Amino acid sequence: MEVRVKLYATLSQYAPEGTKIGEAFSVELENGTIRKLIHTIGFSEEKTRIIMVNGDQTKDLDRQLKDSDLVVIFPPVGGGDSS
Repeated sequence: MEVRVKLYATLSQYAPEGTKIGEAFSVELENGTIRKLIHTIGFSEEKTRIIMVNGDQTKDLDRQLKDSDLVVIFPPVGGGDSS
């Protein structure tokens, strides 16, 4: 199956070369979960903060993906003034 992925901020370094931040790219999986997708792309779950599948936020890394799903992943956000 083929899923589309959008990576933001520091995760964009794991997208294929030439992919702009937030631009969708395709990943081929054989019946996989979000966890399998993350590992296929090449980073660990700890680098994720917000995950959305077809516009619905989820924390379930074992959620089964379907062909043509759109998975959007954001890393933890840091910075700013904490005072």
